[in-house]
This record gives sequence, structure tokens and C-alpha cells, in this order.
Amino acid sequence: MERVKCPRNPVKITPLRIFALKLAFFTAVLVYLAVDLLVWHGPVWKSLHTPVSAQPADVAARVYGEAVTRGALARFEQEQNWLRGREATPEEERAAVLMELVRRVLLRIRTRYNDKNLPDFAEEARSELSRLESRALNAQEFDLWLASQGFTRESFAQQLVLIMKSAALLERAAEPHCTVSDEDADRHYELLRNQLSIPAHRPVRHIFLATLEKKPQAVEAQASRLLERLQQGEDFAKLARNCSEDDATAARGGDLGEVYDMPERTLPELPLFGEEALPAGELSLVQSRWGWHVLMPGEITPARVLSAQECRESLKTAIRSAQRELTVRAFFDAIIREAFNKKHLTIYGE
Repeated sequence: MERVKCPRNPVKITPLRIFALKLAFFTAVLVYLAVDLLVWHGPVWKSLHTPVSAQPADVAARVYGEAVTRGALARFEQEQNWLRGREATPEEERAAVLMELVRRVLLRIRTRYNDKNLPDFAEEARSELSRLESRALNAQEFDLWLASQGFTRESFAQQLVLIMKSAALLERAAEPHCTVSDEDADRHYELLRNQLSIPAHRPVRHIFLATLEKKPQAVEAQASRLLERLQQGEDFAKLARNCSEDDATAARGGDLGEVYDMPERTLPELPLFGEEALPAGELSLVQSRWGWHVLMPGEITPARVLSAQECRESLKTAIRSAQRELTVRAFFDAIIREAFNKKHLTIYGE
């Protein structure tokens, strides 16, 4: 008997089966990537974290993909030297200058991430732009100055907004750590009270005649004549304005202000304090290394230690300032450490 073969029904690939196959494939890929990136550190992880083998010629650092160029570093270094009043950066400080610029770039990037949580500052930036423009001769000169710095009015205003937002971000980070109570100030006062004294002081007026490139006897004789005129009743302030050679005090009628009993005080050789102190309210003729002085000293206020109440607000301000400095330093240390750990910060050197 002949065997009859029944035809087999072919397996139909339905859309549901196609979806299941795709889902299984992509699931496998995602699982592999997760294991590679988070556990194994395999080829994919290495391709993302392989350090640049060669140092770029024009890049001093990279911060979250943003290049810190050597030109920008040179301009920043020049700006810092100008602010500090020096010609060049000492060799041992060059790395610190680069890190300061990196901190500023990190702060700018962090500010962008927090942009929605910070004040707008657009109005403040426009006001500052107007204030800066008022210092120029005219609008055209101001625009030329902006162009020389690589800015338009709009881009410079945006830069001002970013600077203001960065400052606000730092203040927000520091504020919770900068609270000082009266009790905190008083505790610091007890630690510092021996240093919180006001030395003895007294008001002094003088009429000065210099002996430089002059005959000392002639200058002394002129000073003696001025003393006689004062003793006869002439006005001290008027005579000082007309005859004193100390330009800084002549316009004030010879007033030196309060002179404090300190080694660094004005004209320490004059007998203003101690056992030989000139009597208050009496005219005296005294010689210093610079010339002759007709002096009119006032009453001596004795030295005293400031009270806790007098020092409290100043101490609170000083403590808050120190706390803010420590907090800002910790803030920058944290964002630098985070950038390094995430491989988003590379320093090539200056």
C-alpha cells in the first residue's frame, strides 16, 4: 500500500513574533552595554574613557568637552597679573593660575545646569551695561571697545548675566553654612579679647616746614616766627593752609587726624605719647627727620580693650567671611572631584 505524505504547514512569522524577536535583541544589547559600562569595563567603556595620547598644542585643559585654550589662559594670566600689580606670574604659581581658570569654567557650566533655579538678572545686566557705557565718550567708542574684546552689546549682556548667576549660585551654596549667632561671636571674643584693644590716641595739628635742600638754621628760624605768630593769636588753620609744606594736611588746616600710639604711626619720632608726651593744647616746635613742625596736640585718650558688645558685629562679619571662604573652597573641590571621577576633566598643563 502506498504511503500518503501529508503536506506540512509552514510556520507563519506574524508581526507579534517580529516584535518579540526585536525586543529580545535590543534587550540583549542593553544588558551587554550595562555589564560593559558598569561592571566589566570592556571595549565600549574603554573606547569612551581612553585618554588622549598626545597633548593638544593649543589646549591647556578640557572641561566637560569644552576646551580651555592656551590663548584664553594667557589672557587670564595677564588679567590676574594686572590685578595684583605685577609684571609676570612666578613659575611656582602657573599651575595654580590654570586651576583657577578651570574652576571658573566649571562654575560657568554648573551655572548653566542650574539656570532655571537662578534669578534672571537680565535687568541688572542692562543696568550694568548702561553704567559701563556712561564711562565712554560716546556710544560708538563703547561699541568699538566691546568689539576689541570680542563682544557685541547682546553677547556682553549675556556674559554679565552669566557672571551674576554664577555669583548667585556661589552665594546659594554658601549661605546655609554662613550663619553666626551672638553666642558664636562672644566665644570668639573671649579667645581674641587680648588682641582687641584700641591703643592710646590723640588728635594732632601741625604746620610743617621741610629742611630738604635748605639751610636747617633758616628753616628753624622760619618755624620759630610761625610759632610766635600763633602765640600772638593768629588762626592755626589759616596759617597752616598758607604756610605748611605738607600738602596732604595743609588744605585741612594742618589736621593730622587721630594719631595712634603704634610703631607704624605717622612721625614716630615726635614726642606725642609716653613720659615725654607734649602737653595737650599747647603749641610746640619740634624737629623730625623731615623738617620742623609747629605742633598743636589734643588730649590723649588712654588705651582700652573693646567690649564684647562693641566687637560683636565686626566679629560676626569676620566669621561669616571665613565660613564663606571655606564653603566656596569645598564647593569647588567637590565639582572638580566630580569632574575628574566622571572623566570630564583633563589637565594638559600650561
